[in-house]
Amino acid sequence: MDMTWTDEAKNRLARVPEGFMRNMTKTRIEGFAKEKGVNLITLEIAEDVVGEARKAMTGMPVLKGFNSGMGGTVKPAVAGLKPATTTSSVYKCNLCGYVAEGSAPHRCPVCGAGRNRFELIDKPSADSELVKEVKWNPDAIERLEKIPAGFMRDMTRWRIEKMARQKDIAAVTLDLMQEKYDYWAEGSAKVQRMLKWSKDAEEKIERIPSFVRGMVIKEVEALAEKKGLKEITTKLIEEAKDVWGGSMEFHSEPVSVGETLVVSRNREGTSPIEALGDRRSFPTRDFHGKTHQHEFLEQLKRDVFSHEAVNHPFLERFSKGGLTVEQVNTFAIHYYQHAKMFSHYIANIIPKIPHEWDRMSMVKNLMDEYGNLSPEKTHPALFRKFLMALGLEKKDWKKIKPIPEVTNFIDRLTMLTRYEPFLIGLGAVGPGVEWLIPAMFKKIVAGLKKSVSLEENDLEYWTSHIILDVEHGEAATKILTNYLHGKDTGDMLRKGAMKSLEARKILWDGFERLLGF
Repeated sequence: MDMTWTDEAKNRLARVPEGFMRNMTKTRIEGFAKEKGVNLITLEIAEDVVGEARKAMTGMPVLKGFNSGMGGTVKPAVAGLKPATTTSSVYKCNLCGYVAEGSAPHRCPVCGAGRNRFELIDKPSADSELVKEVKWNPDAIERLEKIPAGFMRDMTRWRIEKMARQKDIAAVTLDLMQEKYDYWAEGSAKVQRMLKWSKDAEEKIERIPSFVRGMVIKEVEALAEKKGLKEITTKLIEEAKDVWGGSMEFHSEPVSVGETLVVSRNREGTSPIEALGDRRSFPTRDFHGKTHQHEFLEQLKRDVFSHEAVNHPFLERFSKGGLTVEQVNTFAIHYYQHAKMFSHYIANIIPKIPHEWDRMSMVKNLMDEYGNLSPEKTHPALFRKFLMALGLEKKDWKKIKPIPEVTNFIDRLTMLTRYEPFLIGLGAVGPGVEWLIPAMFKKIVAGLKKSVSLEENDLEYWTSHIILDVEHGEAATKILTNYLHGKDTGDMLRKGAMKSLEARKILWDGFERLLGF
């Protein structure tokens, strides 16, 4: 994969000492970008990797023997972590409460959660307690160390400590461990194998403690179904372990006291939590009614409509008109590369939607994208009509290599809708796109009318979206309200919307550069 660096990212790399250190940093940054499936390296990506390296070198607090997979012994207590005191950005792990300065780490050093579990927060006060200390009684440590060292012990330890914090318990005892074990066992006991297991996989699964074995079976088979596999192998088990290791939780783990217990599967073979893709439980304490949902959505609307992607200088400049034919044509053929892909993003989300009636609503959206099966009315066809009205030919938009910012936008929306949980994907294309398209496209239509002579029918791609996406945005809102069960689900929607908008902002940056604004 060819990598393109923004000027800001290049300048950041240049600040690293020349020679071995800079070369190693460059390799790490490009490796991270490749891992994430993007080919545009921005300042944000560079800062993330450089920040991680700096923290590793400066002795960032890490729990010895935790999440190492090296067979280390369990320490009796978790050391309290000092709060952030600088004015830099502050990120909080929404699993354990650990706070990081500067940028969100790729892995939480306390609980092992992935980077997607960090959220930007206000700087905490100097005397705030960020991670509550949880001690272990000697007999509890002895029992924990009977679990094979590595992934399973780390995960068990983290989940028990989380339970202790939720219950405001200062020390883990045998009774508390047993309570958690019994809870896990309740879900595991109900699981039956549905697929064929290889002999090696059978032997491996039998070595897993019985109280979580059923949930492991369920998760591994769910991953197999997702991949279209008919037999479980040891390789698949290891792959599933890598997924759990990033969050220290099962996709469909029974939830804790005070929350809804979800262990059954629906007719599509997926539990509600699995269908939503959420690796955590759904708290019932937050969105108790429509009022709280309304407040959340209104705040989300304020946040997305005030985002720079919606009020970008490129849009303001474009709306004033006075563009040359060359500028309009250049913009059109590059934007088309994204426009022709939008139906793919919608199609990625539909199979993940848990309920049939909500899927039908999104299918209607997809049908609109395909012109309700009228070939000349599909949205890509409408855009090609616009291109031909500009005097462009098929070879013009076929031979073009999209600018990196366009490719990045396509990659980001593909990742958000195909690989992320359903609610993140819906946030990306609902609040993150369709809520905003009418406002953005009105500016583009205004600029086009002031720059080139076109018939109203030639602008149908743009003008139809100004109308249709009001309806599509309302449909997306109706769907997402059915799954707004608490802060966790709200956070996922917000994350999808903001990630989409961040990519859109980069897209407009690219067009601003390309058109010489």
